[in-house]
Amino acid sequence: MIFLQTLMAGLLAALVAWGVNYVLLGLRLNNRAILAFIGPFGEETLKTGLGLLTGASLAGVHAVFGFAEAAWELASTSPAKKRGKLKPALAAVAGHSFFGLLVSLAFARSGRADVALATDFLAHLAWNRLILALH
Repeated sequence: MIFLQTLMAGLLAALVAWGVNYVLLGLRLNNRAILAFIGPFGEETLKTGLGLLTGASLAGVHAVFGFAEAAWELASTSPAKKRGKLKPALAAVAGHSFFGLLVSLAFARSGRADVALATDFLAHLAWNRLILALH
């Protein structure tokens, strides 16, 4: 049962995050701020919140989200450009899985959802700053 909870929570978090990010980017606000701050806060709140609410594996929910993001990355490009999207897809899986391990550890050590979420959010912020700086 925990597998199904984890899968469903991760997919729901990915779906809602995709919708929210799509709307936010469509508003033509400062896209860099959305990518660097608002997006990660929303994603981490969704993943961690749904994981805690459903009793799913926090690390698993984050990993499912990463796989969903990778699938979207690969599916949303033409076959000729898929090879160039492989690295971002793998980075999505690795990054979100790493965030999941961090949030799980923070929650296990502190027993507090706010501490876990803050740790997760700060890690995602650092990751996005690195990626934006490289590109």
